[in-house]
Amino acid sequence: MGDYDAVNAHNAAKARAAGWPELTGSPSQVSWATTVRQTKLDEFDTGTIAEPERSRMRAVLLRETRAAVWIDNRRHPWGAVWLINLTDEERAALLPGQR
Repeated sequence: MGDYDAVNAHNAAKARAAGWPELTGSPSQVSWATTVRQTKLDEFDTGTIAEPERSRMRAVLLRETRAAVWIDNRRHPWGAVWLINLTDEERAALLPGQR
């Protein structure tokens, strides 16, 4: 097992223990994306967003189960994945007067 395999396995175990949804994609994509997702959630956790907004934002992030999306956005801040996973209603609520 290589270094990355061990890190990916560790992050997969953390995700299962936390009850996060399984990712979809090829086995290699899922393995890699599990670590990318963990990195993005760690980045999110270093922020200063207060509850209850924090829990709502985390739930939106965890809606993304496509491994390819996590991989494609690995160089972007966690907010990129958050934004693409907002529903139309959630997006409208962020923009007063846009309904």
